[in-house]
Amino acid sequence: MRLVPFVIALLALVLGLALGGCANLNSAEQRMVSGAAIGGVVGGPIGAGVGAGIGYVVDRNEDQVR
Repeated sequence: MRLVPFVIALLALVLGLALGGCANLNSAEQRMVSGAAIGGVVGGPIGAGVGAGIGYVVDRNEDQVR
């Protein structure tokens, strides 16, 4: 598989550029990035849980209607 080394190299390049872009942030910008990261980590599982719960309720409701 020749695609795997290319994908790894591409991911390394993107990660390096993303981290390099955060080198000269002031304190307000650092707090914004930290808040966004925390929000993504916390919000992802919460959103997934809410979506699963809504899917369950809708499915149960459709079963009762039939």
